Amino acid sequence: MGLLVLLALALLAAAVPDAAPHVLAIDRHPPDLFLALAVYLALRGRGYDAVPWAMGLGALKDCASLDPLGTHAFVLGTVALLLSSGRARAGSVRGVTRALAVGAAGALAHAIYLVRAIPVTGELPSAAALLDGLAIGLWTAVFAAPLLAILDRTGVLDDLAGRRRGVPS
Repeated sequence: MGLLVLLALALLAAAVPDAAPHVLAIDRHPPDLFLALAVYLALRGRGYDAVPWAMGLGALKDCASLDPLGTHAFVLGTVALLLSSGRARAGSVRGVTRALAVGAAGALAHAIYLVRAIPVTGELPSAAALLDGLAIGLWTAVFAAPLLAILDRTGVLDDLAGRRRGVPS
């Protein structure tokens, strides 16, 4: 069940950049729900079980973009690896703290993406390009907060994060 929900959410995440409104320039810095799902799995999961799923989400994002295959898989896998916690703290990041973590992870993922793109573009990223990551992180945190709260309540992705259903956190 969790895999089907993750695929449906990935389909939604692929549509978000095209559906982002022009208000407040959200369309120029659209929320990254692929990233939000990867961060959710990393923060909710136990150990490093979320990293392969984050890399899979990144590969799906690569298929929906014009970037070279593996770029977003590397970025989301790296972010999930950095955010994965041990068994003692699994699932302890919730609410506003998780929204802040998603926002910070958005800025970090954008910076990793820009560094990863240096061999392709042949140029160092500008300060403006790095600052765009803050806007992406902000909109990702704002738009993903209700979705992640619903996922917490239902626990539908817990199996993918390495948690057993019905086991208290």
